[in-house]
Amino acid sequence: MTETLENLQALLAPLVVLICGMLVLLLDLRRKAFAERKSLALTCFVGLALGAFATLPGLGAAALSGIKLQAADQSLTRLFGGGMTVDGFSSLLSLTLCLVAALTIGMSGRYLEDKKLPFGEFYALVLFATAGAMVMVSALDLVNVFVGLEVLSVALYILAGYARRELRSEESAVKYFLLGAFASGFLLYGIALVYGAVGIAVRSGALGSIPGSFTSLITLTEALHGTAGTEAALGHSPLFLAGIALILVGLGFKASLVPFHSYAPDVYQGAPAPIAAFMSAAAKIGAFVVLVRLLMPFAEPGVGGEVVRNALVGIAVATMLVGNILAIRQTNLKRMLAYSSVAHAGYLLVGVIAASTPSASGRISALAADSVGFYLLAYSLMNLGIFAVTVWLGRSGEEEFCEIGRFAGLARRNPAAAAVVTILMLSLAGIPLTAGFLGKFYLFYAAMQAGLVWLAAVGLVISVIGLVYYLNLVVQMYFREPADDTNPELRAGAAKNVAVVCAVLLLVLGILPSGILGPTRITDNLQLMGATITDPGMAAGRPRPGGGGPAAPRPGNAPNAAPAPGGAPQ
Repeated sequence: MTETLENLQALLAPLVVLICGMLVLLLDLRRKAFAERKSLALTCFVGLALGAFATLPGLGAAALSGIKLQAADQSLTRLFGGGMTVDGFSSLLSLTLCLVAALTIGMSGRYLEDKKLPFGEFYALVLFATAGAMVMVSALDLVNVFVGLEVLSVALYILAGYARRELRSEESAVKYFLLGAFASGFLLYGIALVYGAVGIAVRSGALGSIPGSFTSLITLTEALHGTAGTEAALGHSPLFLAGIALILVGLGFKASLVPFHSYAPDVYQGAPAPIAAFMSAAAKIGAFVVLVRLLMPFAEPGVGGEVVRNALVGIAVATMLVGNILAIRQTNLKRMLAYSSVAHAGYLLVGVIAASTPSASGRISALAADSVGFYLLAYSLMNLGIFAVTVWLGRSGEEEFCEIGRFAGLARRNPAAAAVVTILMLSLAGIPLTAGFLGKFYLFYAAMQAGLVWLAAVGLVISVIGLVYYLNLVVQMYFREPADDTNPELRAGAAKNVAVVCAVLLLVLGILPSGILGPTRITDNLQLMGATITDPGMAAGRPRPGGGGPAAPRPGNAPNAAPAPGGAPQ
């Protein structure tokens, strides 16, 4: 009974969000006046605030589950028989998901009102999708990953076609559903193959008795490390590699990795702007957290996995290149952002590869994983902010403010709006003093520390291409004359507030990241990463010059906290 209560308490955040979604549906049945939509939104905000509050105890956790998941590691928080966990990584990204959902609901009110769309179902679906993504970021079992992914996906399928009277929205929903169903099938088949491969490794006698499901990441890690260097090495098993490949196909679709990105431009353009923003953030958070947890066991030397890493390197380069090049040709902002999201998925994959690369110090894997978490937070704010701008500047009853040419001369008509858009574009481009720059720097620096200097250099060169289309929007606003029919209807409302909040947070994260991430272990690792620029030995735990020794742990990080990746103490 006590164990069950602990499990429920630790998973309180997704449960609160899920229950809040059900409550919104019940309240919507009794809503009689159109103006009462505000009470539904308020209910959502309260539920998300409670969900976010429930994640706070886990922010101080030092363990990043999925890196070193030996069955003997009692420091790992295991829930529901080892199928779920709550650590600093999952807590930060669960908190990010609550923020993403709140901002999405905040910017959607005016849009739903203009389109005469029902509020209750929309809000409930956003909450259900958020709960599914929160399950994904805490999952330690591939079956639980699949359950969370399907909850997220089904809600997104419906939301993509929520503007039922618009043909483009219906078309985007059908495309997303059909391709998503195939991707889910690949993922499920891959899980089955991994189950068989791990089971064979365990039953072959090469390993001792390992408790837990054969789809558990704990069991998978034990099998990888326990068979390393033997004839039955799991990392070289064709069955296991085929299963991992199929899982990567399923997750690659959600993350918009090349060559699984073809749906993104049409779906982003056809879906309502708030949903395109939510989709781009929530789906990527869920997919990349699972990728980190799935692939980080390969960071242990001698376990194999070179085939997987080499394939991921090729996918990362292609994703960065294709996304940036195709974005240059776009004249529609939502399609440009779709290809931009593809490029950003490539940057994130660089961090995942760095986290899964065997290195001299396991601390490098933790740094890379934390860099992925930081960039997911920054990317979510960037995308939500710019999509909020399309709602803010849109005319009533018309399509969102999406044509890039319509931004011409915006700086003269509304300097404040132009300033917000400029901050968002500069952050997406990775210009200093923004969170986008800091995130890219951390990702590429982690890759260099993992020995992937050439991959970091390629990513840096390709990211320069993004300056072309990001700065083009800035040029349109400040140096182009507006046409007579491009004047936007500058309306006050929640979408404006969302855009401003995102812009401000991006500046704060870019200048003072510890101001927001202070309670998390991510701040420690990112500060250590910055320190290694002048003293590379600190990454390996060597004493500081002058005999000061390694950095002392921050308050709240106990010396006996869970070990960092590869066994390095935190």
